[in-house]
Amino acid sequence: MFRNISLFTLIIFTLSSCLKDNKTITEKESYFLTITTESDTSNKVYLQKLVIVEDIDSTLIENGNAYFKGSVETPQRYLITIDGYFGGKMIVLENDSITVSIKNKDLINSNITGSKLNKELLNVQTASEKIYSKIDVLFPDMQIARLNNDAEKLQEISKKMTLIEQENIDFNFKYVKENPDSYISAMILSDLARRDSIETKKITDSYNSLSENVKKSVDAQKVAAFISGLH
Repeated sequence: MFRNISLFTLIIFTLSSCLKDNKTITEKESYFLTITTESDTSNKVYLQKLVIVEDIDSTLIENGNAYFKGSVETPQRYLITIDGYFGGKMIVLENDSITVSIKNKDLINSNITGSKLNKELLNVQTASEKIYSKIDVLFPDMQIARLNNDAEKLQEISKKMTLIEQENIDFNFKYVKENPDSYISAMILSDLARRDSIETKKITDSYNSLSENVKKSVDAQKVAAFISGLH
């Protein structure tokens, strides 16, 4: 009997240890951000929260690389800028190993790897840009209408642009509805809440549909504050 109890205890202890080790591997508590460039110059790199612009971390490029290490309670958006580089790169920082690869000092079009959330965000942005590309087709007609002072044609084009804009808004709300457990959904809602033309009820309903974990994020809290300000 004692031998059976001892064997049972050993199995439980081993199983518990395995689960603990697995938790250590799968639940990352910090991020390690690597920025790779083709330049050997010691340019300064800045990592800035988009929500709190005064909160800035910085480091130098050494041998073509720059590194940031830290932790975030929930994923949130940061902006990467580099002295001597044009523009900036928005990145979703999550507790993971993430690499930003820059070529020809083109920070805006740099490639982000090692992050599922950044890949998800890129897919959303690509789909949104595809919708907006329909507006590009209308610009030549708009220019001609302006040159001819054709008010009726301009009004017609304006209506088409409004419909395309609404299509993009609907796409974003649909994404949030279908992905309530995604931090990207909270970021989308946060951006939508800043638009004057958005129905506040849609914002409220979409926020309520988010999972409890996602509601803890910085962007979701901004949406909650926006909703509270309506009452």
